[in-house]
Amino acid sequence: MSRFLRQYLETRAEQVEAVLLAHHAPGRVTGGTVGPRLIRFFLEPGPTTSYTAVQGLVEDLAVALQVSSLRLDCVGQGIILEFPNPEPRPVTFTGLWPEVEPLPPATALLGLTDAGAPLLARLASPQMGAVLIAGTTGSGKTALLQTMATSLVLANTPETLRLLCFDLKGRAFRVLRVAPQLLRPPVTEIGEALEALQSLVRLLEVRARRGEQQPRIVVFIDEVADLLIQDERRYGCVSVRPLLLRLLQRGGEAGVHLVVATQRPSAAVLSEVLHVDFPLRLVGQVLSAEDARRASGRGETAAQLLNGRGDFIAVREGVAPLRFQAAFLSEHEAQQVLAPLVESRSWGLAAPATRECAAVARI
Repeated sequence: MSRFLRQYLETRAEQVEAVLLAHHAPGRVTGGTVGPRLIRFFLEPGPTTSYTAVQGLVEDLAVALQVSSLRLDCVGQGIILEFPNPEPRPVTFTGLWPEVEPLPPATALLGLTDAGAPLLARLASPQMGAVLIAGTTGSGKTALLQTMATSLVLANTPETLRLLCFDLKGRAFRVLRVAPQLLRPPVTEIGEALEALQSLVRLLEVRARRGEQQPRIVVFIDEVADLLIQDERRYGCVSVRPLLLRLLQRGGEAGVHLVVATQRPSAAVLSEVLHVDFPLRLVGQVLSAEDARRASGRGETAAQLLNGRGDFIAVREGVAPLRFQAAFLSEHEAQQVLAPLVESRSWGLAAPATRECAAVARI
């Protein structure tokens, strides 16, 4: 931590306490965390200070902290004050990768939590059938897809994991065309998308009869709403939707895991998809509280107040939402990290990883 940031934290903590005392709602800042984009103060309110009283002072506290936004959350016996870090630091794939490799099989890198721990998603977990990623333009949704897909390529052999990527805009997964884990080049046409989904459903049925799950197949779909809309326009009927829903609902049993992304959680075309029981939802900045509710499957996540550019919350049933910064990987950097593997054909782990790291968060 820089000297500037340390002094900044001490001064801002004193200012928070001064504002509360001046409004007869005393409290004490007892600690906090410094994340890549956000700072959290842990506030211990006085015996006569309620959460509602502190909530009513949000504007005054924001002025005292000299920040553009301030978010409050009530946890246990205390209150969290969350505001932007004046010295934000980038979270990059290349910076995080050395901290987490080798990854366990079928595990994807997501980014860095506010507590400073790398965040991983174990797609092979029995509870992890499908993942939903939601966020408006500029939220970092496609970049998160790219990070997840690249980490899976680097950490798994084609014998243990395969990828199938749908990208009707033709931009999200083009750098992965060289990866031997791909079952076919990224799908960019609706006709091919229909054929690929039909093939997957047939494989699902065969695996279900045989009780097979290997190799794991991870299906990435960038903007699932576009897939459904183009399907209806071309065929005049809904042909992709029942296939997609079957894979979402039953794929995990046969080792087929879908990661679907959308920027329009309020679109009527997605109503059935959003009602699927997604064990993991990764929600970036959205346009409204209603979009936040639809995307996260629960209320009061305040995803509409996220900062965009990779600022996400991870939502799982029965667990408090976890905020994290998605690891960014540029196309040029992706080419660099994949190039040695293409040249040597040495694809990731020779055996499942067994190393455990207490500093790594898994969901």
